[in-house]
Amino acid sequence: MYGASSYDSFPYRHPFLTLHEVIHEGEDARLGTGHLVTPQMLSRLMNDLGESTPAEILPERVLVRTADTIVWWKSAGQAVMFFSDHGGDAVLKALNGKKYPHPPLLFRVKGSNLWIRALGANQRPTEKDLLYLAPYWNCYDNGSVCTGTMKVPGEKSVGAIKDWEHSFFRSEFTHAGGQERRTTHPAGLLSMWQALQSKRKFPVRYLVRVKQTVGEFVSDHESQNQNENRAR
Repeated sequence: MYGASSYDSFPYRHPFLTLHEVIHEGEDARLGTGHLVTPQMLSRLMNDLGESTPAEILPERVLVRTADTIVWWKSAGQAVMFFSDHGGDAVLKALNGKKYPHPPLLFRVKGSNLWIRALGANQRPTEKDLLYLAPYWNCYDNGSVCTGTMKVPGEKSVGAIKDWEHSFFRSEFTHAGGQERRTTHPAGLLSMWQALQSKRKFPVRYLVRVKQTVGEFVSDHESQNQNENRAR
């Protein structure tokens, strides 16, 4: 690999890769003439690596499965939420450990990283469907999740989908992430959850739409904002 390690050097040259055959001469070895690695070669390499992905029966709610990425949707339903009340906040204490309705959600896992968006319809989404911000603390504007107290599943397979969902909802929601408002509720996110305690269905009108489709979410490569806490 050749090139500067950062953009601070001058003149900056884009890094590049060369591939060399190893030439054996008796007990010694040397590198042969280098050949520039092309995007096509890298693509073939990635495809070859993908062949190690185990064969799995994909359930209906899985949208994408590659060697390192799984994208799936979860239908609307109810789940208990846990809010950090270490500071003695009476509002958070009253919200903690209660069951709430949740909108349909779209999850993406790549490696040990998690992203979440909300869906506007309780059905399997299509590539062109527009998405909404996930109405939760610990989530950033780009959809990435600060794992915090989450126990990140060690297994990376379709069978681990429920573990990811359970880990997300069983973790403590501790702080707001990003700059965007997470709900259109006039009194804010915590007041929204207060109002939803006795409800069975999450109102779509409380969701904030983002300029992103399902297809864009699937192929997005934005940086992750999170702390990792892997399960042992």
